[in-house]
Amino acid sequence: MSIMCAVFVPDGIVLASDSRQTLGFTQVAQQPITQTETRVLNAMNRPDQKPMQLINQTDNAQKILLLKKVRVGISACGLGIIKGRPVSDYIRAFETEKVNVGDPVSSVAEKLHEYARELFPQINFFVCGYDGDEQFVYSVGKEIKRSNIENGKPRYASIWSGEQAIITKLLNGNPPMLVNQLFMPLRDAVDFAEFLIDTTVKAQRFEMKVATCGGATDILVLSMDEAFWYRHKIYNPQKDR
Repeated sequence: MSIMCAVFVPDGIVLASDSRQTLGFTQVAQQPITQTETRVLNAMNRPDQKPMQLINQTDNAQKILLLKKVRVGISACGLGIIKGRPVSDYIRAFETEKVNVGDPVSSVAEKLHEYARELFPQINFFVCGYDGDEQFVYSVGKEIKRSNIENGKPRYASIWSGEQAIITKLLNGNPPMLVNQLFMPLRDAVDFAEFLIDTTVKAQRFEMKVATCGGATDILVLSMDEAFWYRHKIYNPQKDR
């Protein structure tokens, strides 16, 4: 599992995600476990399944990509390995096979929805970018939802997916954390996206469950003028540009 978010403000869009890739396998033989450990394992699996052992395979998975043919960012959570290859390779194959130079953001979202149809609901994507000066933020799963429009008017907010509980408690709890993204500068949006990912990663440290989020936080920034990696574990590992 993963945690990813998109923060969209008037000046731009920020995509952020963790880098941990977790694998699960059915336990064949194991040492005796405590009652607490049994409850944790049962909570992570459906009753009709054999207990699964989760392991953290790597903290360097790539979950956000900036497409080369169009200035569109795609982030993914859920399945980390698809048909024997990382989700990053799957998205690159999608771009090679389906995306054309000049495709609008809406077309990229629709094509990805069709391309990955057999994978839903085990995976979810955010597809973000600009067509001219118009901002587009899509959540692509079993359905396609444009998240930055409400009642026909621009909406500035945050969306998140994956290990959602911690961010949901923070932003939608009672009382919720009050954040005004209508007046939030793009730099603050970068910091806020990083905060949401970091809060999830750090909170999992203390939960009685496998920490499925972790590793470096990758941050992609998209605006009307450009798209760039504010932070990337390979391309731009520094916090500040």
